[in-house]
Amino acid sequence: MTTTDSETLSKADQLKVEITPFSAWMVGVGCLIGSMAWLIHPAMLARGGVIATLVAWVIAALVTLPLALILMELSSMFPSAGGPYVYKYYALKRLIPHEGELVGFLCGWLFWISNTVGLACIANGVCNLASLLIYGGAQLSPVWFGPLIIICFFSLITLLNLLPAGKATRLNDVFTIIKLLMAIGFVGLVCIKAQQPVQTFLLNAELKSFTIDSLITKLASISMLALAGYSFIEATGCISYETKDARHAVPRALILTLGTVTVIYIAIALAIAAGAVLALSPEGATMLVAGTNLEANCSGVTSYLAGSLWGQTFVWLVILSIFACGFAAVMGLARVSYSMAQTKLFPAQFARLDHKTGVPRYALNFQLICLLTIALGSNLLTKTGAISDAYTFLVETFGFMYAFVAMFYGVCVVSLRYTDPEMLRPFKIGKNGNTLVICLAIFVIAIWGYSALFCVNWKHQLAGLLAWLCGIPIFKYYRRGDSL
Repeated sequence: MTTTDSETLSKADQLKVEITPFSAWMVGVGCLIGSMAWLIHPAMLARGGVIATLVAWVIAALVTLPLALILMELSSMFPSAGGPYVYKYYALKRLIPHEGELVGFLCGWLFWISNTVGLACIANGVCNLASLLIYGGAQLSPVWFGPLIIICFFSLITLLNLLPAGKATRLNDVFTIIKLLMAIGFVGLVCIKAQQPVQTFLLNAELKSFTIDSLITKLASISMLALAGYSFIEATGCISYETKDARHAVPRALILTLGTVTVIYIAIALAIAAGAVLALSPEGATMLVAGTNLEANCSGVTSYLAGSLWGQTFVWLVILSIFACGFAAVMGLARVSYSMAQTKLFPAQFARLDHKTGVPRYALNFQLICLLTIALGSNLLTKTGAISDAYTFLVETFGFMYAFVAMFYGVCVVSLRYTDPEMLRPFKIGKNGNTLVICLAIFVIAIWGYSALFCVNWKHQLAGLLAWLCGIPIFKYYRRGDSL
């Protein structure tokens, strides 16, 4: 077999191999556990109740498993910097003559821009939390407060990502372990101080009126929220080249990430249900601790059981958790733009490494400008009333774009089975033949395709489509320059 483009890229990479398999796992968990684990449950419980919420997390994990298996095979084939871009660029260039390189680049660009939008989204989420703590609500904060938080948020994240990869991932290890301790501490608090066992809550509140039809209806209203909790599960693949024994360590980190995050989501949902008697808010949009104005999330239940000081402390820890999520995600995205430059379809400066730390400094700095532009722009649109809430607008737009990203993984893994059957695959779906991988790919394409086309408002679809199409002139410009 001739040398593949991905292998050529890996040999040309000057990034240092200094990330341990444990740190690769922690990067995956760190990217997924940002705000959803701590804040999403009031809305899910209000729409679906406890049983449906628990079932939704289990179903979301099972639905994500085929995607994780596909990513495990692809990452074992391409231990490259910016893996999610390389998978698509190489596979689609091989699959589609002439135009395959454009399609592959656009899929990689979509991954980069969608996660940039996602990061801008969580920055606005931090603004909302900080405004709530300091001013009593997002609408009560001064005009300058949100922009100041966003600038500080991304500037500090970028500064820390200028550390050598080994040091940066060890810092992320600390952040992620804090998140795990937050989950363990919250569940422990509920076990010690809860007023009712969770089974009592279930029997009294739901099991008496439980029907399969009602469960299906409730699941339909919250399944996308649960599925969104697994977005960016492929983050570990972005740092493949810098990971020791990447062909084995990265696939292992992917499945460990899926398992770890699922346990956290389910444990927190159970703990919230058991922590206090819950009641719908007057407007029916969220679940509250009965007899209070506290939302039924981790900080609200903590306030109820241990006092407002501990509840406020938990909110600050949630802000730290979101910051850590952004820190790990920015690390991965810088490697994606680095690999795009390696294929000569992005500015060459993105592939330049800092001579002291060995990290793509230019890519990080440019990424900072893009993040600030999107986050500040959406925050301004919220203040002017053009959009109701920057966080909600960005998360919907991110969801639409990420759904297309996920779909193409299924296309790529099947195409590579036929175009490059002899390529090294330390992890392979199914022992013999391609039937199993084709079935999993069809499932992934169907689930995420349905999510993109039928579960997102047209305004968010339009915003995501325009962002995706912005990649065409970038490709044309750099491809023309390369041909001159």
